[in-house]
Amino acid sequence: MKQLITIVCILLTLSVSAQDRRPNPSGQFSPAEYAKQQREFFTKNAELTQEEADAFFPIYNELQQKKREINRQIRMTMRQEGGAETSEEQSLKAIDAKADANIRIAELEKEYLKKFKEVLPASKILKVQNAEEQFNSQILKDIQQSRGHQFQQGQQRPGQMQPQRFGRPQQVRSGN
Repeated sequence: MKQLITIVCILLTLSVSAQDRRPNPSGQFSPAEYAKQQREFFTKNAELTQEEADAFFPIYNELQQKKREINRQIRMTMRQEGGAETSEEQSLKAIDAKADANIRIAELEKEYLKKFKEVLPASKILKVQNAEEQFNSQILKDIQQSRGHQFQQGQQRPGQMQPQRFGRPQQVRSGN
């Protein structure tokens, strides 16, 4: 779950700097459209009233921004410390920094949970958390499908390279 959220945050962070903030009909990532769809999904699935949504989302968005910043910092550290010629000391520093970042994110989530409790009942917070998992899962599925990734066994496309345990990869042949 935490890895899924981290992946989505990373995708958002990378895309935000390169994309316009308006919804984009060309199919490219739009932070504004993403936020709109996320809000609609959470509001519907958590059964939030308009007043609850208006109180909740500024707090939620603030938390997400802080988590993105921590993830940006850890990516910078991993780039600096990681690499092909990484020493054992550099590797230790990088994994410790990553663990520290995960702890900071967990502490932030706990801090913001208190803020959520001020504007939503616990039952709706739980529904929001479940909606967040569902939304993020669907986003990842959509990304995989749009890129043609098919992870189920036996569903590789003709002409796609299929890895083998030993030897060279073999092409999947179409049934023609």
